[in-house]
Amino acid sequence: MPHASVNGISIFYEIIGNSDYPTLVMTHGLGGHGRAYEDLIPEFSKRYKLLLWDMRGHGQSDRPKAENGVYTRDQHASDLAGLLDFLDIGQAHIHGHSLGGLVAQQFVISYPEKTKSLIIQDSSAEIKEEYVTGWDDRIQNVLDMGLEGIPVDYSRGWGKKFSGSNKEYIDAKHLESVQRNDLFVYVEDMRISGTDLYAKPLAPQLPEIKCPVLIICGEEDGTTPPGGHVRMHRAIDNSELVIIPFAGHFPNIETPEEYSTAILSFLDKIN
Repeated sequence: MPHASVNGISIFYEIIGNSDYPTLVMTHGLGGHGRAYEDLIPEFSKRYKLLLWDMRGHGQSDRPKAENGVYTRDQHASDLAGLLDFLDIGQAHIHGHSLGGLVAQQFVISYPEKTKSLIIQDSSAEIKEEYVTGWDDRIQNVLDMGLEGIPVDYSRGWGKKFSGSNKEYIDAKHLESVQRNDLFVYVEDMRISGTDLYAKPLAPQLPEIKCPVLIICGEEDGTTPPGGHVRMHRAIDNSELVIIPFAGHFPNIETPEEYSTAILSFLDKIN
């Protein structure tokens, strides 16, 4: 299986599609892995060379001990830059979902020369002070009860239509995440999405982004609501905003046709 030596650790990746096609990097969210976009591979790989990767601590990549500075937004972005260098990919379209969206934004800000476009999916660029306590409480609950103690979230994470008829699927995805992930890595990446984002927001740097940007989210996303995406859209001059009806935090799963159409239509205008 393909691994790259990056920043002193082994990063797992897959490349799918014609090597002559433009590269589209898909970056997963908290507790996820590169194969989170499994169902989109057949369609996306017809026109793009897909680079799916597992962030450090996730999937089949190395899991260095969770210590201060080992898991940060900047470190994940640096890992992606090193992976592109390892693969001799000069520029790529950079996608990121949720936590991966934070990493993708940081990557584009830190490495604009490596970026053809940016796709921010169901993510954030800042967090208000009143929400920090909620993140800290969730972290403490995980530390106290373990990943098994995380409740299945049918309402904040998923749209009503999908969750109403797919509870068994959501339960299975939740169990898979619990079994696959490391407790302390999970907590560190929760900090990236909460306390760290509050202390070091991305929002002030968004106007620096000059590449084409697609901001996409589910209309019923209660985890990273549409309002934050509207603010990101207003802050980035060369951006498009797509809000997908009836979808929650995972439109790539809940409404795959609308999701893939939005992304491919955006990318096709660039290439």
